[in-house]
Amino acid sequence: MVSRDIQSLALVILPVISLIWLVMGVGIIGAIMPNYSHVSQFMSALGAVSAPFANWANYAVFLIAEIPLLVFLALLSRRLSKTRAQRISILLLLAYTILLIFAALLPCDVACDSHESGSEFKNTSTHIAHMFIAAIAYPLALIGLLPLFLSAPKNTIMHRFAVPLVMTGFCLFFAIVFMPETQGLFQRLLEVLIYVQLIMLGFYAASNVKQTE
Repeated sequence: MVSRDIQSLALVILPVISLIWLVMGVGIIGAIMPNYSHVSQFMSALGAVSAPFANWANYAVFLIAEIPLLVFLALLSRRLSKTRAQRISILLLLAYTILLIFAALLPCDVACDSHESGSEFKNTSTHIAHMFIAAIAYPLALIGLLPLFLSAPKNTIMHRFAVPLVMTGFCLFFAIVFMPETQGLFQRLLEVLIYVQLIMLGFYAASNVKQTE
């Protein structure tokens, strides 16, 4: 019983810890990094090549923030992965988390700017890998969240808002692509939206266990 209570508590607090760690880390490093803009620049720019606090951003913030999510997904799998759709969803969320770890280990070029093919400077292979990882990680998370939300009872907030939340997420994702002057802001909003859904899943999984005991 104690073990199950601890696991239920962990389902609730682990994504919260991850979010707080990420927000605090990005906020602190962003505040001390010269000329950094949370509105126009990606969070990854804090860990870009030659950034003054790159190692702190990549290893102490981005990478560490994913560890609670890995534990959270392991616990969530034990609670919710009863159907094939749920198992696939958790695998997609796991892929999202692992991809973000790889993104931290493969920093983008200076300021995460992309260079045109005809310019003197070319994008490095690490930069290309970083941007590709980010481009597929967010859609994987949004797609993975949808079946888990739809698996909740129809009278719950999770089920009712499953499709609107995912649609909002994709709108934010495309806003990052087509509105580069505010890409940092939209990336942060997308991250928060994903975290909110993970926290909702944690509460649902914890309460669901208590109801079935």
